[in-house]
Amino acid sequence: MSPHPDISKDSTVELLTAQGLKIVPPNLIEEHPQAKLPLVRLTGSPEEIGAEHGTKLSDRIEKAFELYRTKLFAQWTDASLKVTSLAFFERIQEFSQPYALELKAIASHARRELWEVVMLMSRTEILRSSTPNECTSLYFKESRILGQNWDWVEEFENLAVIFDVTRQDGFRFLALGEPGFVKIGLNAAGVGVCLNILKCQAPTGGIPVHILLRKVLDSTSLNEAYHVISAAERATMSNILIADDSGKYFNLELAGNQLFALNSNEVEVNNVVVHTNGFLTSKGDKIDFSEETESSAARIVRARFLTSTQCGRHEADMLKILLDQEGNLPICRQSEKNIFDGLTYGTVSTVVMNLRERKLIFSQGNPRNGTFSCVSIS
Repeated sequence: MSPHPDISKDSTVELLTAQGLKIVPPNLIEEHPQAKLPLVRLTGSPEEIGAEHGTKLSDRIEKAFELYRTKLFAQWTDASLKVTSLAFFERIQEFSQPYALELKAIASHARRELWEVVMLMSRTEILRSSTPNECTSLYFKESRILGQNWDWVEEFENLAVIFDVTRQDGFRFLALGEPGFVKIGLNAAGVGVCLNILKCQAPTGGIPVHILLRKVLDSTSLNEAYHVISAAERATMSNILIADDSGKYFNLELAGNQLFALNSNEVEVNNVVVHTNGFLTSKGDKIDFSEETESSAARIVRARFLTSTQCGRHEADMLKILLDQEGNLPICRQSEKNIFDGLTYGTVSTVVMNLRERKLIFSQGNPRNGTFSCVSIS
């Protein structure tokens, strides 16, 4: 199984190279364990996938846990984190027994306690969006191209990976993820998903949003993915953009247990879906104290402007928007230290997915470095 398409024959490579970007084959984690965003292949039953995950990423899981535990969750005690995380696990187990088995296997083979791995999976709900989460998502309906910047703590440039997962039944998906869980990706059915963290005063709990993203990646149709999320016990603040290779999409804003399915007037510009980290629903008066950062507001204005003035709709055209560095609060962020918590935040990776061709293009670390790779489901 080839880890990437023949990039020498890919027309996208010529377009990206013309922009000064370097296109290189992805690094396999077995060959380059310290690489930025290496490719991690997992196959088999939930227990087998979890065992491979825990074994191959044990060092990264340990580092990710220490980062969250000592810096982002410093105000929590181990006892309170354990109780909270295991409560999440009970809900996950009721939602999906296979996911529960996989999490147990990850923990066992990474030599971690179960609650520690579940804490990573549930970090969004535990954090309650209390740290800077700045991401920009786009969907070109006409060309079926979906993508986003993932902005987070700089250390994750050396911790995040690209998962290539093949289930026991042969169904396959590709996704960018943190050690312990998947985030943004596409599957063999041509369904893809992006995530933007939102902020409001609604309580969190329910099924962690990253479990919902995993369920999208395991779905064989757009409608299946939507119904899974709409029926789930939700208590999170997130925007989930699900799209498929037919040009259809659902943009779902979650505020606690509320779900808002945005219409085209709320989220589209020039036939393109654009979302950052603020609520766009016209029913915002129903959300308890929704907030938006200055960066999110600036980025959506800039992204909408670029979308309205751009004619092309190819992978390279989406990258032009996602790599834009205009203004004091640009779409593509340079890593900068946050004065409140002392951590450094920036664009960890840029991901562009061609849903028709089942192809995922991603930057190896901050895209300002200009190095990208490509993987596909053939």
